Amino acid sequence: MNKEESLRAQAAHNLPCFIHECPLHETCLHWMTGQYYGSDVHVVTSVNPFYPHVGSLQCTLYQKDEVVTYAVGIKHIFDAIPYPIARVVKKRLIALFSRKRFYEYRNGTRPIPPQEQQQIARVFHEEGWDGEIRYDDWKEDYQW
Repeated sequence: MNKEESLRAQAAHNLPCFIHECPLHETCLHWMTGQYYGSDVHVVTSVNPFYPHVGSLQCTLYQKDEVVTYAVGIKHIFDAIPYPIARVVKKRLIALFSRKRFYEYRNGTRPIPPQEQQQIARVFHEEGWDGEIRYDDWKEDYQW
C-alpha cells in the first residue's frame, strides 16, 4: 500500500486536523488524513485549534509521517526460554499491557510498535534473559 492509499484508508479512523497555518502540517499524519475527508461527511470530530500548543512547533498532537517497523505476533516468543523465566515474563507483560492487549499481541491481531518492543526487551532483560527475542513476523507502517 502506498502512502496515499494508507492515508485514505486511515482517514475515517484517525483524528483529522484542519489547521493549514500550522508550521508542522506538511509532515503531520493528522493534517494529511484530514485532506481525505470529502464533502459527503457532514460532521467531523477534529483537533481543537484552541488547545494549548496546537498549531505551533510544540504541538502535543503532532504525529510525524515516518514509517516504523512493527513486530507482529509473539506465539513463539517463549520457545527457547527456560520455563521459570518465561512464566514471570508473561505475568509481567500481562500486568504491563493488560491481558487483552497481551493476547492481541500474542495472536498478531495488534501489531507491536517500537516503543513497546523496547518495553518487552527490558522485561526480558530484567528477568535474566539476554538472548534473542523472537517475534513471529514484521511489518512496516505509519505510527497511527
